[in-house]
Amino acid sequence: MARVLVIDDDPGVRESMSRMLSLAGYRVRVAETGEEGFQLAREGAFDVILSDMRMPGWSGIDILRRLREVRVDASFIIMTGFGTVESAVEAMKLGAVDFVQKPFFRDELLMRVRSAAERRQLARQVDLLQRHLPPAAASDSLIGDSAPMKKVKELIARAAAAPGAVLITGETGTGKELAARAIHAGSARAAGPFVAVNCAAITESLLEAELFGHARGAFTGAAGPRAGLIEHAGGGTLFLDEIGTMSNALQAKLLRTLESGEVRRVGENESRIVDVRFVTATNVDLQAAIAAGAFREDLYYRINVHRVHMPPLRERAGDIPLLVDYFLARYGPRSEGASYSDAALTRLTAYHYPGNVRQLEHIIQRAVAVARNARIEPDDLAEELTAAAHSSPAAEGGVAAARERAEREMIVATLAKNRGEISAAARELQVSRTTMWRLMKKHGIEV
Repeated sequence: MARVLVIDDDPGVRESMSRMLSLAGYRVRVAETGEEGFQLAREGAFDVILSDMRMPGWSGIDILRRLREVRVDASFIIMTGFGTVESAVEAMKLGAVDFVQKPFFRDELLMRVRSAAERRQLARQVDLLQRHLPPAAASDSLIGDSAPMKKVKELIARAAAAPGAVLITGETGTGKELAARAIHAGSARAAGPFVAVNCAAITESLLEAELFGHARGAFTGAAGPRAGLIEHAGGGTLFLDEIGTMSNALQAKLLRTLESGEVRRVGENESRIVDVRFVTATNVDLQAAIAAGAFREDLYYRINVHRVHMPPLRERAGDIPLLVDYFLARYGPRSEGASYSDAALTRLTAYHYPGNVRQLEHIIQRAVAVARNARIEPDDLAEELTAAAHSSPAAEGGVAAARERAEREMIVATLAKNRGEISAAARELQVSRTTMWRLMKKHGIEV
């Protein structure tokens, strides 16, 4: 049986609507002020809330704004008199599902309430089904089967299964946000929200209001109260990227939230309890920042309960063929499968990638766009790869040549040790059988 809350300052309207909805099979509660209705909505799980637009004190718009801030997700219907349709449209923009004009017909009102109640119950059923689905493997979004990536996936699985904050370190472009999303997806909070914030992209004055929210009139332009992103991440995960750029004052406020589980909006005196898991990331040495006085040591220990380090791409070159395949499938032509020549793969695997996986992605995206056909050749690759290939000395002491020789010798030795068994050699080298075949083809190795 659906539950309905009616908020109206007119006692006659409250009584008639309560009787009408009760006879139709709904469980009904009534409130005569916006403030009373707000409290009832926060305390009880209602499927539908019907509120008058104009009332003394809080209006229907005021109630709707406040209910959205505290994440009350009942279907909200505005009741309005003639001449105030514009306000009803404003309410729809804020999340109301419908509006009815006074005076209204019984059948019309019941039809709108029934539709809103069915919508809300369907949403709850979908949410319930999602909660019972097995969570996706935490490492599904991370491409690679090299030894460094296997270690990363193991650390992510451990961090996802345990409580506590997580610190992800690594160079720019190594996939720190992907790791954060994998931790969230593999955790008990997977059904909750994942909120990502790049601390370096927001000015210090705005970052505090974005994270903690603000009261009405807290600063110029604060026309109304607003919940911060920490509150929006309630029940889920908040990902703070580039936390090393955060000011010392904001670090102190964040530390208090981590310690107490409370947030205080800018311009407010009261605190609000939040249930959020913090995952942070940085591409700088936080311990060096602590020594320089740029980062709080106590905050560092709070966010460093679990540690995941994302290796640079140059340290897992064996994953490059898999990543190339992934990006080709993503950006390649739909009509015909994209591929690449052995020479192109050799050039791709020999490059050092200062921009890591993100740079490789952009290189493949560009190559697909400029290639004359579905097969990528060396000339289709970015200029930095071509310049690096031309500048690499061909002599015996060349870095790229030495790397190629060492890789070939290791593959030959491992195959010999395993009597030519490709699967066994691949397991020993900690690469997939497909990658092993590619490496053998690249170096002209036959068994």
